[in-house]
Amino acid sequence: MKNKDIIKELLNVNIENIKEETIIINNNKPFFVKEDYDIKEGEPKYFEPDEYERSTGAIALISKNTIPLIINKKLKYPSPYGWSKELENKDVFERCHIIAYSLSAKLADKRNIFIGTEHLNSSVMIKIENKIKNYIQKNNIRMLYRVTVKYKGTNRIPTGILIEAKSLDDDFSLCQFCYNIQKDVKFRYSDGIIIKDKGIINNIKKIIIKNKVKDKTKDKSEKNLNYIINRKTNEFHLYDSNCSKLNNIDIKYIQETTTTKKDLINANLKPCNKCIID
Repeated sequence: MKNKDIIKELLNVNIENIKEETIIINNNKPFFVKEDYDIKEGEPKYFEPDEYERSTGAIALISKNTIPLIINKKLKYPSPYGWSKELENKDVFERCHIIAYSLSAKLADKRNIFIGTEHLNSSVMIKIENKIKNYIQKNNIRMLYRVTVKYKGTNRIPTGILIEAKSLDDDFSLCQFCYNIQKDVKFRYSDGIIIKDKGIINNIKKIIIKNKVKDKTKDKSEKNLNYIINRKTNEFHLYDSNCSKLNNIDIKYIQETTTTKKDLINANLKPCNKCIID
């Protein structure tokens, strides 16, 4: 069965009858073609929005070089195509990365964000992303990785995402379809309107409020800024400085982050002596 036929069959399933939120397809063999392998390490390709102005996907070649040296919660995510205050206020939908920051270390691009549920983002995608990341770190291999956002008809909310991964250095491969669902919540995929929930939304709100309180207790004496990390030298630079020390550096060694100078230094990174002056 061809890729299009498999996806069409998955999209036509009645969401309420789904028993498995993640489906292995094509025997875990991705549908990559020759052209997909031309992608450069450290330079993700974000697909343009479709005719209905919806996020569509991205592909990247990831490795130990692209896995971020510093992970924090200070990164700012742009709203995905089709986002609205109504969706945000429901506390069910989130701004979800297509290519996770934990794999690519790139500041958020609007084309790399889609409308996903809290469950898909925090319980389903993260498991696959961690599996990929841990495998790369353990085996020191390069991985071609693609996430394609799938919609039924003209729906504003995607039915799910297709995640594909293939190692360039050994036999690892993965091909799974993940449904964009929220447990105990029923909503319309056409516009995100909540039809029914079993108290889960209030629980999610409590978690969000709790996390916001934690954030307020953190030290805010130093401002978060955008930085570039040179993975080869372990130096960090101001993002918009156009520092000459970054000239002719292979893109695979470049990581991007939003954080404080203190956090970078605590991660054993050193400030550039040309573009960062105390």
